Amino acid sequence: MRSERVEEYLEAISRRQQTEKPVSTSSLAADLGVSLPAVTDMMQRLAAEGLIEYEPNRGATLTEEGSRAAMTTIRRHRLWERFLTDILGIKWDKVHEEACRLEHAISPETEERLASLVGETDTCPHGHPIPDKDGKMRDQHVKPLSEFEPGQKACIAAIGKETPGLLRKVEKWGLKPGTVVSIQSKDSDGSMDLRLDDRELALKQDSTVDLLAKPVDGQKEAPKEEVVPISELKAGQSGVVRSFAGGRGMLGRCLSMGFTPGSPVRMIENYGRGPVLVSVCDTEVALGREIARRIMVARKGS
Repeated sequence: MRSERVEEYLEAISRRQQTEKPVSTSSLAADLGVSLPAVTDMMQRLAAEGLIEYEPNRGATLTEEGSRAAMTTIRRHRLWERFLTDILGIKWDKVHEEACRLEHAISPETEERLASLVGETDTCPHGHPIPDKDGKMRDQHVKPLSEFEPGQKACIAAIGKETPGLLRKVEKWGLKPGTVVSIQSKDSDGSMDLRLDDRELALKQDSTVDLLAKPVDGQKEAPKEEVVPISELKAGQSGVVRSFAGGRGMLGRCLSMGFTPGSPVRMIENYGRGPVLVSVCDTEVALGREIARRIMVARKGS
């Protein structure tokens, strides 16, 4: 079993390889908050174990074995982030550090159960793709928002740096993944004026480089998902379970009744202020009004 530190280095190299190859020791030192000599020592160790190809003064590249190990850690990290946000209701600016601790203490069996709990989801809460169980990760074909030009439309796909401060700003600006913006103007210093919906937003260059986006190119924008309590569904309406409001006791009750994230649901009868009768995965379940208010679903056909 590899140490946490080794897994952290492999994960950091994998992330960096998306924009820099080979990955320099200075980049890794900055990403991991360690000294250059410490990085050099670890590079030599990883190379000796066959996890990277390393040349002094050039940098490191993951080997096939190193890439598999990195993808396993990244998959577990992003699954934990989904679990913490979607099921435990922790804010998206707090889950990265927690997932960093949890990603190392998990067995393959627990990983499989975790994937089942969070349901069919392609990305972490910050928009980054989740590798599949075979270690394959789709390419998002994104670039920094700073590289777009006036007149273009861009869809925010992911947040480059998952630091709490930046994530809180992104939420305040209304630029979470899936948001479409129009580039109104771009100054020589890299700052931008954006339009989203009916308002304008000015961002500095240090923010636009950390917002990863892809061009819209005149395509019809995907409708935003409407997430509501299951108690708001009308008879005959359908949805997909997304998350839960409440503590762990409520979480356990919901999961035991089959309301796992990603499960399809259909409202059979909604008795106003009283209980509701719901079909979840083709099983009819009667829910009290208070529990029905705490199960959040993406409403279909609204």
